[in-house]
Amino acid sequence: MKIGFYATLRPLVGAKTVEVALPQDATVRELLDHLIERWPALRGALLDADGALSGRVHVFVNGRSARFLDGAQTRLAPDAEIDIIPAVAGG
Repeated sequence: MKIGFYATLRPLVGAKTVEVALPQDATVRELLDHLIERWPALRGALLDADGALSGRVHVFVNGRSARFLDGAQTRLAPDAEIDIIPAVAGG
């Protein structure tokens, strides 16, 4: 599946997009675990102190926020397109 990284996450990965292969019906949480294993610097950006998905990052599955699907338990198809975007503020 194709994963797109935005803003402050790109330097942690070293790329705008990456391709990963996960088992059929993997979850968002399994994807995050895989990404953190591959790029340990992502841990602080993706997870909070309790190990849950941080409120400072948004994971989109085929254009839909995982928060409005099944959260970290959202199932991913092998051809899913994932975008991981840090929250931004400003004015």
